[in-house]
Amino acid sequence: MKLRLTVNTGTLTGRVFELESGFLTIGRGENCSVRFDPRSERIASKQHAFIEAKSGGFFLSDNNSLNGTLLNGERIQRTQIRSGDTVQFGRQGVTASILVDESAQTSDPAAAQLQQIAQVAQQHTDNFQNSMTNIGLGQLEAVPEPSRTGRYVGIGFTIFAVVFLALIVVAIMFLSVGVVPAVIAAVVAFVPAMLYLFPLIWLDRYDPEPLWLLSLAFAWGALVAVIFSIVVNSVIAVAFEASLGGGAGEIAGGVLSAPIFEEASKGIGLLILLVFFRRYFDDILDGIVFAGVIALGFATVENVLYYGTALGQSGLWGLIVLFFMRGILSPFAHVTFTSMTGIGCGIARESHNKFVRILAPLFGYFGAVFLHALWNGMAILGGFESFVVGYLFIEIPFFLIFVGFAFYVMHRQNKILKDMLAFDIARGLIPKEHGETAVSAFKSSAWLVGGLFEGKFRARSRYLRAIGKLGLSYWHIQRATAAQGQTGSFQQNPILREEVLKWRDQV
Repeated sequence: MKLRLTVNTGTLTGRVFELESGFLTIGRGENCSVRFDPRSERIASKQHAFIEAKSGGFFLSDNNSLNGTLLNGERIQRTQIRSGDTVQFGRQGVTASILVDESAQTSDPAAAQLQQIAQVAQQHTDNFQNSMTNIGLGQLEAVPEPSRTGRYVGIGFTIFAVVFLALIVVAIMFLSVGVVPAVIAAVVAFVPAMLYLFPLIWLDRYDPEPLWLLSLAFAWGALVAVIFSIVVNSVIAVAFEASLGGGAGEIAGGVLSAPIFEEASKGIGLLILLVFFRRYFDDILDGIVFAGVIALGFATVENVLYYGTALGQSGLWGLIVLFFMRGILSPFAHVTFTSMTGIGCGIARESHNKFVRILAPLFGYFGAVFLHALWNGMAILGGFESFVVGYLFIEIPFFLIFVGFAFYVMHRQNKILKDMLAFDIARGLIPKEHGETAVSAFKSSAWLVGGLFEGKFRARSRYLRAIGKLGLSYWHIQRATAAQGQTGSFQQNPILREEVLKWRDQV
């Protein structure tokens, strides 16, 4: 059977939309297949209604719209529709007529079922009924499970690399400041760092990244970036001091070398996440979170060196003063710098323009270098009074702007998930209360805490993550289709739906 919906009034007058299997979503939202004008046809809701093709016919469902859905003049919630019916989306709203062609038969039920699955994934694009060709049925085939041997080898190599690099960093600390000062400084630096991570984790609450990946990001900043920066900065400082003298080494190391090479080493970690862990790197917010975690890893180990040196040279009072300067007044300085690169990588992840993908991370890196150089320059070149003025009138305002932007992209992700998940909530894949919980910071947190006492923390955590990933996969599909590009979300979407179903039954 084939359904034809002909719009009789409004900006879409005369347009015909066909449906054989799957769903037809109707409303003002940009992810609806029948999209009314969002400015002039506001009687319809953003996700107003949908029509579902089932074996027994076609069924019209109202999606809890504000002004209701009317069938032949009567308001309905869910009912079967037939040829000759007239549908109105809100009283005084757009009307459409229904024609059902029962002669159109689906020859292969199995193929029709696969097509329905593919069509659901495409319901969240700009034009669902014309975009089915972008997802061939072959793309929905099961992805073979990767070899466990290769996985174990990778895990073993990662553990070995982390331990090896950690021993190098520990040796550098002991040789630079001494064993006792290094141990005391490590406690003073690492304990607050765990608290500094919470705001970043909170920002990422709608689509939380796995703990193991955040740990690797922290380790990259604390180990790889630190070792690389120490070696390069030391070589450049010695070279400038030897050739120019007069403290040129300190100036070159702080104002030139440190911003360029420290931000480069941290930025390489972000590029690795963007390329090799793309399924976890979804948008600008993820760029900020990953950049912040890498930067905190770097700053924490750097603080061990600074705190240990202050303790050895000036005693406990010197340590307290420096901790107040770095740990209280500017704990997120490195986070702010490196987040510029993270924002650039996030823009590249969202874009399907090749030039934007290349230039955005590059411009982000330049921004990180500039901010880092400005911060170090105020401390090294300007003296204490100049640093205080710059801190109060440049650094603090910029940090507040950065925090405001972070909240904006967090709110943006919340809106994306609400829009993208509305269809799956309406058709029952995700219960309405679960959808509301997934996009609420307080509800989701309370739900997870409750899971600790009920033995369901792991299931609820995985379920919330799967819901977030599913919503973002719809969004990537929509953007890719609009740009006539490709995205791994085409393949990931049906897998994520299965994951949502798996964990939904266990929460």
